[in-house]
Amino acid sequence: MDLTLDADQRDLRAGLRDHLARAWSADRLRAAAEAPASVGDGWRDLAKLGVFALTVPEAAGGVGRGLADAAVVLEELGRSLVPGPLVATLLTAALPDDPVSGAADGGAVVTTLDTADPVPVVEHLGLASHVVIVTDDGLFLLPAERLEAVPVATPLDPLSPVWHVTGPLTGEARGRRIGPAAAAARWRLHGTALTAALQVGVAQGGLDLAAGYARERAQFGRAIGSFQAVKHLLADSLVRVDLARAAVLVAALTVDDPAAGDPDEAVSAAKVLADDAATSGGRSCVQVHGGMGFTWEVLAHLYLKRAWVLETCFGGPDEHARRLADALSA
Repeated sequence: MDLTLDADQRDLRAGLRDHLARAWSADRLRAAAEAPASVGDGWRDLAKLGVFALTVPEAAGGVGRGLADAAVVLEELGRSLVPGPLVATLLTAALPDDPVSGAADGGAVVTTLDTADPVPVVEHLGLASHVVIVTDDGLFLLPAERLEAVPVATPLDPLSPVWHVTGPLTGEARGRRIGPAAAAARWRLHGTALTAALQVGVAQGGLDLAAGYARERAQFGRAIGSFQAVKHLLADSLVRVDLARAAVLVAALTVDDPAAGDPDEAVSAAKVLADDAATSGGRSCVQVHGGMGFTWEVLAHLYLKRAWVLETCFGGPDEHARRLADALSA
């Protein structure tokens, strides 16, 4: 299995990285943290770049790429801390029969709620036009305004506002069915792989921020990056990022071609490694910044908080570790 990005993937990554550097600067992220509703301003820009149409078949007007290409894109979005229900909208756009018109071109924003989650919460409900409800027996589509939920006053990640669902999630309250049980299983599998890709990007972004600060910040007449303790923190973060990136690419390629291996095992392994890279790297980023790392102005806390939020999406690391252990014992 070749994990080297081809020319098209490198060009895709470079073009998106340039756009995100302009569109999602540190100042804009801080502004969005203060006013989460402003996130929608950049949604159509992403759609114009083909982000949400990436895995839509060409016959349906999409780009027609596989999950491996989507993983490259999601990593860049995570690296820039782009907020919004990115995974849910991308997955919805790729569903057959176009259940949400406009998901691919930015005219619709879709969030998701999985009934298997221990706490019924949904992110970015104020931004969303629709909610995809995932159950063991299928996928259901509900207009966002019909979901009974109350906003959480102080979400962990200020860029990821959360609503606590208070209404029922059975019968007509789930909306109309848009997919069978197999579609729900595929949604969870692909969503886990893409969330892991986001986590790799978050880990890389935190590492970039920490390494940049270590090169610039001086103590005792030397850059702090020259101190062995700081070097070890950054080196450990780099190893975690590279390992997680490889695991995510393996998972995405295995989903695209199940003959290459077991997609479920590959995706679970990727999620475990990516969660570890993002959360451990986020803590290291805060530590390298020292006292500055605890301030609101420095983005270090946003990388760590995003990592903690994504860690709970599509199954936490403990759940996926248990799945891998069960697979080994079987």
